[in-house]
Amino acid sequence: MRLAAAFAAAVLAAGCLTAQPPLEPRYFTPVVPRASPPDPTHGGDLLRVRRVRAAAYLRDRMVWRNGVEIGFYDLLRWTESPARFAQAALEDELFDRRGFVRTSSVNAASLKSSLEAFDELLAPAHEAAVALDVVLTNAKGETLIDRTFEARKPISGGDPKDVADALGAALAEVVGQVGTAAAEAAGSHAF
Repeated sequence: MRLAAAFAAAVLAAGCLTAQPPLEPRYFTPVVPRASPPDPTHGGDLLRVRRVRAAAYLRDRMVWRNGVEIGFYDLLRWTESPARFAQAALEDELFDRRGFVRTSSVNAASLKSSLEAFDELLAPAHEAAVALDVVLTNAKGETLIDRTFEARKPISGGDPKDVADALGAALAEVVGQVGTAAAEAAGSHAF
């Protein structure tokens, strides 16, 4: 009996002492697909897009949410901050697709935004959720848009790549909604 216990202890010790390479973080970049071809109907409308802010918890680690609980994956990271992904997608939508003209003038319409969600939802459905608070003011400082744009997309599998793909699709939908609302505001001549 003692011999069997000693043998088991030796096997366990050998297994625990075997050098294992440390786990390495994996990095992801969501691909934001273009929903439709460019529609530069607002050429000449000046627009100043301020830097996208993000909720404090949205940093470099991928986030999961289960009801009111928020957690972070230790080894799943973004290549850039989610705010930077939102900034790039928003600028592509407004300037490249919608035909607004980029300016830094304080005498132009201004768009401020804050990324409030860039999360993997675990329940009740496995989805990617993106929420962007947007305030658009005209050159006179009058508020034209003040609302939250949101989108959810199903996550097709359990791989982190599936999460990144779904978040990219949700971000594309959100910036498309912002682009449509900004184009409507510009068309109202209150811009």
